Amino acid sequence: MAGGWRRYLEEESEHQWLSITVFFAFVLIGAFAIGATEHFVGASVVDINAEYEGGLVTNIAYHSETDAYTAVVYAPDAGYHFFTQNFGDDTVTQIYSPDTVDRAADVRFVKTMPDGEVVFAVDNNQVIGLSGNTMITYEYPDTNGVFAVLDVAEHTSNEETHRLLLTQEGANTSVRGVAGMTPTHPMSMSLGVQWHQIEAYEEGVWLALGTHFSTAGADGSSPASPQARPVLGWIAWDGTPNTPVVNKVQTFDSGVFHSMASVGETVVVGGTGQSLVIHGINDVETLDVRCSHVIGDREGRAWFIGEAGSTTISTYNGELITYVLGRALPIEISAVGTEGDHIHVHGTNENGEPIQWSIDITANGSIESGRGFLNLLYLIVGSIVMASMLRFAIVEWRRPA
Repeated sequence: MAGGWRRYLEEESEHQWLSITVFFAFVLIGAFAIGATEHFVGASVVDINAEYEGGLVTNIAYHSETDAYTAVVYAPDAGYHFFTQNFGDDTVTQIYSPDTVDRAADVRFVKTMPDGEVVFAVDNNQVIGLSGNTMITYEYPDTNGVFAVLDVAEHTSNEETHRLLLTQEGANTSVRGVAGMTPTHPMSMSLGVQWHQIEAYEEGVWLALGTHFSTAGADGSSPASPQARPVLGWIAWDGTPNTPVVNKVQTFDSGVFHSMASVGETVVVGGTGQSLVIHGINDVETLDVRCSHVIGDREGRAWFIGEAGSTTISTYNGELITYVLGRALPIEISAVGTEGDHIHVHGTNENGEPIQWSIDITANGSIESGRGFLNLLYLIVGSIVMASMLRFAIVEWRRPA
């Protein structure tokens, strides 16, 4: 028996060794190709071909009805500029600039409403809206007090739009509804919560993100530095002159809640310590996902974007999926927006230079399809090669010496 194997190996042809070499090369190349599809490749730093090229985008809202955006942009040699660029008619409309009205640095927020209107605020008791080429100023009387507007949320039903304002009331923050053009009295500020953001949830129900600062030492923390905890607030307001009321406050362990995104009938909250999926007032799911921003795309998914140096990115659409990035996230985020099939992340690189990192939301499906195709091709070709080598070996074994 041993002699037969020895003679077989001695008589092995160069062609057999060549086929073995080709097979091992196929194994290595196939493994590399399949392994490459494990990384999410639909995100990268992109060349900027917009008016904000060379400047840092500090706030941006992409228009849902037109191919345009409105942004606050800062450059050390040019100061702050606030403008709208419309790619459809190739126009740039300056709103504030150092050469005209130097108020761009005072813009508190820029946000796209459900009906496509872009709103922002600069002065007290005022919100300004941009609808197409029209600028609308909403002046609110100071009958019920003077306040700064930090955020706006709207809910439309039965052809009626209700508007809720997040307001700065001295050293505290609160919420006011707008009945007609008259703001309500501010919501109670006795909870010790600083509110950051508001969104509509359903008819008469609104969500608010905030931070609760406990009484010094009451929660076991140092009296000199009471612990701050993230808060989810449920606010009731029905569009009438009645003052909004906090129905429920849910306090969580650590971090900060900073952004919200709608996913079908649910709302996703992004946080630096944990994130949330809100199915209902008594059904809030905690996700072990930490991020710097969460944003929804037009396909109904929420994207959790991490801090600079993150090696993964996660999505949620009823199921949490985490992808490994081909390269670590290279950007310190200053603003995020969504436009068509892309999510644009604005900020600075490790050298402090303005860059834009964009996500192609369609890349997910193409990468998964490519991986499946490569797996199938690998199995088919591998099986054919193995079968051919086995058949050749059997033929050689049976050949008379």
